[in-house]
Amino acid sequence: MQMSAMPAVIALMLSCAAWANIGENADKFGENRAIFEDNYNLMLVGGGLSTCSSYSQKNCLDSSFSQQHKQQSLYQITENAVQSLLSSAPFLHQPEDYRADFSRVIKNIYAKLQNKSLTSSDLRDAFSRVNYSNLNGSLFYQEIPDKLYYAMLDFFEIRQLDDTGNRKAEVTDLAQNKNPHSRAVYQRFVEMARARLDNQDRKPRIAVITASSRDPFEVADFYQSVFKEAGAEVIWLPLDKSYQQARNLEEKGFAGCEKLTDIRAANGSFNREAIYPNRTALQMTVCQDPQQIYQQIRQVQGVFFNGGDQSLTLAALLNEDGTDSKELQLIKQQMAAGKLVIGGTSAGTAVQSGGVFANRPVPMISNGTSVAAFARGPFATPPPSTRCAADSQCGNGLQGSDLTYRAGGGSGLFNIGILDTHFSERDREARLALLTAYTGTRFGFGVDEATALMVNTTEEEVQMEVIGQGGVYITDSQSGIYKLQGNKRQLVASSHYLNHGDKLSFDAQNNQLSFELACSPVTDKVKVTPVLEEGLWRRMLSHNCGTREPLNWSQDNIAYVVMPTEDTRFTLSENQGQQRCSYINLAFGIEN
Repeated sequence: MQMSAMPAVIALMLSCAAWANIGENADKFGENRAIFEDNYNLMLVGGGLSTCSSYSQKNCLDSSFSQQHKQQSLYQITENAVQSLLSSAPFLHQPEDYRADFSRVIKNIYAKLQNKSLTSSDLRDAFSRVNYSNLNGSLFYQEIPDKLYYAMLDFFEIRQLDDTGNRKAEVTDLAQNKNPHSRAVYQRFVEMARARLDNQDRKPRIAVITASSRDPFEVADFYQSVFKEAGAEVIWLPLDKSYQQARNLEEKGFAGCEKLTDIRAANGSFNREAIYPNRTALQMTVCQDPQQIYQQIRQVQGVFFNGGDQSLTLAALLNEDGTDSKELQLIKQQMAAGKLVIGGTSAGTAVQSGGVFANRPVPMISNGTSVAAFARGPFATPPPSTRCAADSQCGNGLQGSDLTYRAGGGSGLFNIGILDTHFSERDREARLALLTAYTGTRFGFGVDEATALMVNTTEEEVQMEVIGQGGVYITDSQSGIYKLQGNKRQLVASSHYLNHGDKLSFDAQNNQLSFELACSPVTDKVKVTPVLEEGLWRRMLSHNCGTREPLNWSQDNIAYVVMPTEDTRFTLSENQGQQRCSYINLAFGIEN
């Protein structure tokens, strides 16, 4: 691929202690350092917060969880469960021939495994052992329609009780966490919330919202446990898509709260009252008296959103007409008043992009791979099912790997650009660059796993800092080029990649980024070993840190080239004893 140098890739100022000739901007950052370090009100985590818990003991240095803690979900095929499943709407809405096959398979498995406790793997294996002349059990399992599949899991799930008769809960053990970066991210969020208190000796109050999950009740224990361990008082807010739909019905004068069970079922979550009676009862209570949830938002210093599906998260935050719900309005008011910090991981990060930047709406990314993005382009439509295979037809003309986005954006708590997560690890540079160019959005921010982009939105200049295991990739399409000819796509833009301790700010008035890198300048090409091998782009630039020559590579039928210009800067820093390569103002081109 041929690529000429980009004209005026970006107007940048760079501050680094080792570069004394750029001192003016360093002084400016010095004046604002206290603001930078203490007043971040938004933590955007790229997912991958591997955490030691009773459910994920592989993440522990040493696990000492007892059988009194929940260690996995368990299922039991009972006569009542089978009857409930075969009388549920997801089953009854299937074609007659399919109902006959499904009923036959389930009854076959029931005859062999009735009343036995099964893991999810056991259940899948039970299907694989069913083989009729016209039916392969393993393939049949994979092709169960989404709502019927989740209904099956939910009706077969059993409530696990400890020796005292209480529901077993997943618990965490941060002291035994293998990944120190994940632990530090949780602790940093607690400290962000603590900074909102007049008395710094008090524990901050943090609310967790688990709306990103199909079953928001399941992961509530985990988030309450991990933030309690990190030093906070923690509450769970039963705010999810079903709650918001029930409230919208109530606002119209219809019965909504009393139909929460039916609404949850319509959203693909079944029989939760049997597994989580206290949590479902709490959701009913606050639905009937929403002032309780409003008051809780006013009283906490932090709100954290879990990972999962950002479309579900957003549905919990918006009214039926797409306007901000009362809860989201309160969150924004508390943030603006300096009383509240917001955090999120994975989907809880992606959902925060939105609002308006440079008189254009900022989209929210919702699905897709780089390969599909360049092969088929972006689709402004809801994402396909997470169970749909990458190259399968998933309805509405979509394939499982298609790049989808919401043109109107997400919550709008971060309006500088599109947010992407699990970034370097899943080679998402091309999909983010394409979506920013296609939608006319100047910036895209890709956050690596176990990494956070810290943001202070309260100052005239938005200030940011990177912390954690990996880095944050920024694509800037201001002076870029995007071309589409037939099915061939080509784009040219500018990029930056910042590591732990690197800082930046955006001055909207001057339309300018400024950087302060925790660095030593790189004058000759050096090979740096990236923190993880996953991510070809990150690996190529790490292995060629400081290069002044173009780099070319290809991956999955996409060609990449990066071309340093006279404005490009590479720096080296160290995190947990490992070197990191940061760079700014690096021109690149991508085509299929």
